[in-house]
Amino acid sequence: MTTTSKMKPATVSKILIVDDDQAYREMLVTVLSTLTTEIQIAFDGTSAINIVNKTMFDVVLLDMELPRVSGMEVLSHITAQAASTPVIILTGSKDVRLAVEAMKRGAYDYLTKPCMPEELLVAVDRAVEYRVLKNKASIVERSKAFSNPDDSIIGGSPEWLAILDQAKLFAENDSLILLLGETGSGKDVLANFIHRHSSRRDRPFLVVDCGVIPNSLIESEIFGHEKGAFTGADQTKEGLVELAQGGTLFLDEIGHVDLTFQQKILKFVETKTFRRVGDTETRAVDVRIIAATNKNLPEEIKADRFRNDLWYRLNAMKIEIPPLRERPADIPLLVEYFLQKYSLKRPGLSISPEATQVLERYPWPGNVRELQSTIQRALTVSQTDRIEIRDLGIDLRNAQTSGTLYRANGSLLSLKGAEKLHVLAVLGELDWNISKAAKVLQIGRTTLHAKMKEYSLQAPTGP
Repeated sequence: MTTTSKMKPATVSKILIVDDDQAYREMLVTVLSTLTTEIQIAFDGTSAINIVNKTMFDVVLLDMELPRVSGMEVLSHITAQAASTPVIILTGSKDVRLAVEAMKRGAYDYLTKPCMPEELLVAVDRAVEYRVLKNKASIVERSKAFSNPDDSIIGGSPEWLAILDQAKLFAENDSLILLLGETGSGKDVLANFIHRHSSRRDRPFLVVDCGVIPNSLIESEIFGHEKGAFTGADQTKEGLVELAQGGTLFLDEIGHVDLTFQQKILKFVETKTFRRVGDTETRAVDVRIIAATNKNLPEEIKADRFRNDLWYRLNAMKIEIPPLRERPADIPLLVEYFLQKYSLKRPGLSISPEATQVLERYPWPGNVRELQSTIQRALTVSQTDRIEIRDLGIDLRNAQTSGTLYRANGSLLSLKGAEKLHVLAVLGELDWNISKAAKVLQIGRTTLHAKMKEYSLQAPTGP
């Protein structure tokens, strides 16, 4: 039995009360209305089962003594069909053994009638917290890991700040959002940023990478399935839309799903209802969808690989994230962030202005994700307390060095710094052929060797 403890507010979306005692139901509604206005009532076991089949709840308060269908039968149905929903048993003081048996069968907790209002609120609060923790465990197993939320705010360029302003504006609306951008540009962290600035911030944020889940399995992953729905479905499984109840579901790389499943996504977006694979019951959930893709969807529509009607729904509120090469002012900030994040065992580690210059001029086809990997690699191979150009391991021939001034962290480089970068660029362009580089630079091989030694330049090696 739950004991009273220090109160804290529970974040509750929906509660189902199953009790045939009108006076007791009214008391429960009065107390629980301080937590939510979304309370549904079932007068008997049959109506309770019908309601649970169609709607997700954060908590179910279940009386054991019910007409028509017993509380134990209702409990068995809930644990089979909505395993993540905690059930609090309501029982008379003489029926403690029945309550204990119910807990063995999957109930979360029990309260003896009559109970104090504070005791009821504490029980509900703990049940909601339990549901969140249980869902997180399932999410870790079944959902793509998403980036550290702090990554989403790294950047100070006008382009990135404009994106964040637009994201905050869209976060206030509960509509579908589409994020467009190249691979590694930060679509996942921006989706997380939108969730954290929305009214759903205290509810789940789940990520599904549609690009890695086979089309034959993605419907079961998102909408769940019934036991026996297909070979290998040895038990009922809730879909991610149910685990995300009240929160946000991020469908990353939605452009990879097939046309058949696109139709089901469209229906869900429009009605917030779905069916598990192998089930005939239509269920309702309250989930916000954020979708993202690196594909050109209008071109996919022309190629008959993407539905036009789904595109119209997605296109209403979209954010286009510019690639990292178009916002080089963000690179020094990201570099500093990744240095601090990954060099905890090497305090005081820094990066040379010349290395920063190269990073700012590199085109970053893999965007922020590639920059992150580059810094991690540099930290591994660097033998000093400062990362140099030789530690970066990137193709220097792709660094953009012609036609612009040499800068690092926004400041112009000295003559030596600019000379070092130019020598490095020529060597990289010529695959570190000393004779050819000396000829292009119009200096002797001995002089070039001396400059390479002075500037600590050496041909890059593999990681």
